[in-house]
Amino acid sequence: MKVSINWLKELVEINKPFKDLLEEINMKTIGTKEVTDKFIELDMKGYNRTDLLSLRGVAYEVASLLDSKVKFKEESDFDFANSKLPEVDLEIKDPEASPFYAIAKIEGLKVEASAADIKHKLEDSGYRAINNLADITNLVMLEYGQPLHSFDASTVSENKIIVRKAKPGEKIVTLDSKERELTEDDLLITDPKKAVGIAGVMGGENSEVTNKTTSILLEAAIFNPQNLRKTSTRLGLQSEASKRFYHGLTKIRLMQALNAAIKEYEKLGGKLTAITLVGNFEDEEKEIHLRVEKANSLIGLDFTEEQISQLLTKLNFKVKEIKPRVFNVTRPYFRLDVNIEEDLIEEVARLYGYDKIPSKALGGETPEEPDQTQFQIIDSLKKQLMHQGMSEVRTYSFYSTLVLESLGFDDLKKKLLVKVANPISKETEYMRMNIWPNLAESAVFNNKSFEDVAIFEIGKTFFPGTERPDERLMLGVGLIDGTDNPVLELVKIVYQTFASLEIEIDFAAMKPPAEAKDIFHPLRFLSITHKGKLIGGIAELHPAVADKLGAKKKIAVAEINLDKLQ
Repeated sequence: MKVSINWLKELVEINKPFKDLLEEINMKTIGTKEVTDKFIELDMKGYNRTDLLSLRGVAYEVASLLDSKVKFKEESDFDFANSKLPEVDLEIKDPEASPFYAIAKIEGLKVEASAADIKHKLEDSGYRAINNLADITNLVMLEYGQPLHSFDASTVSENKIIVRKAKPGEKIVTLDSKERELTEDDLLITDPKKAVGIAGVMGGENSEVTNKTTSILLEAAIFNPQNLRKTSTRLGLQSEASKRFYHGLTKIRLMQALNAAIKEYEKLGGKLTAITLVGNFEDEEKEIHLRVEKANSLIGLDFTEEQISQLLTKLNFKVKEIKPRVFNVTRPYFRLDVNIEEDLIEEVARLYGYDKIPSKALGGETPEEPDQTQFQIIDSLKKQLMHQGMSEVRTYSFYSTLVLESLGFDDLKKKLLVKVANPISKETEYMRMNIWPNLAESAVFNNKSFEDVAIFEIGKTFFPGTERPDERLMLGVGLIDGTDNPVLELVKIVYQTFASLEIEIDFAAMKPPAEAKDIFHPLRFLSITHKGKLIGGIAELHPAVADKLGAKKKIAVAEINLDKLQ
């Protein structure tokens, strides 16, 4: 959001040097991306401050920071709302997507270049001046934060506006001269014969204001932000207007913006000849309870009731004490971001100044330092395995259907696995009880692109438990090196890795367990022990299993229970 400095001075008293104002903005409000002699660009990324997307909202914020006053009055009485003018023919077919909609017809206009002061305001705000009719909608949007759109009235059939959802496959050429194909989720502004705009996103080329325009239909509306975001994202149409629709608009600002635009068009010789308003245009007040004790607890200071009341009042909140040290706070209509007690406490803290809050030592006893041994072992293992030329991978915590079929998991054997209650697919139905099967599958896949594959993973495996699955931290290793016996190389890798960490392990050749005799090579299976405890094993996959996985070369795998190293 680029804020014109000269325009801002028209809206608020700036009673301190400009550098002091910038410091206040950066410390207490929001960061700045760029500052020149013409504008301040606020860094809105990550902030939900809808009010700062308007010059009036920024003016209120500056007045709070400088303890000064805004120079404008909040309009609440609007001549057009009480007029007995004819209505523009309007039909809202989807009130949920378009709950508040106003359309005004203004005649007797003439397209010319905008006055110099308007051009300067727009240019300082990062906008290009187009013509007097189009510039007014941008000017008003910048000041009030309410997007407006003007249609050339002569292009709207039967002078009727219809707000409806698009038909599947319906198309419209937007103002950027691109044809857009729509879906039934998109909200359109149409006349009885054609679409003239995508609601809240972009107008249609067939209804744009041109040099021949003498009358316009001026739209001011609030659209459902979720629907609008979906449409603009799908079409790749992000604009300053849609940004404001996303963050939320207020009904009072809509009425003020419409009123301001009508007056600007009247200055150009235009005349309001018809207007239609649909919806309740009164903003509801939002009240929030605030406890002084809660504020002091979160901020770490001892504010009095008077201090909190003064700080919130500066920010235009209405504060009423309903019982000792408890307030009922009414937010200003333009602060849609404040909804709960913690939001109010944040307002108190930031306006007071985060830099003024002293640091304090935490009370209570210092907790014992947690045992980091396992984390240190994991970190060292990763470094050593990579030093041995291996690559770390991350596989899913589930067995794929290919792995289950290759390992011969029938319905009976599957009962030994942890089954997910609501899996999103068959590929995520059963949790893994070993890491090596996933590594073998990954090694075969990568062997299609690489001659040798040496990979490892450290992660959890899952076994049925009484209340929840029993989790074990395991190291898995997979190797395809193109040799006739990859187990020999894998034994060297595992031994050297643990030796470098001064962890003694021993290997012993043995036959695979009975339940795994069809999974591993009968003569290439070794157990791994540590201090006499069995902690894992190394083996070559049985040729039949390797073939089912699609392997063209022999595969060696290893798996070690890291929980047993402690």
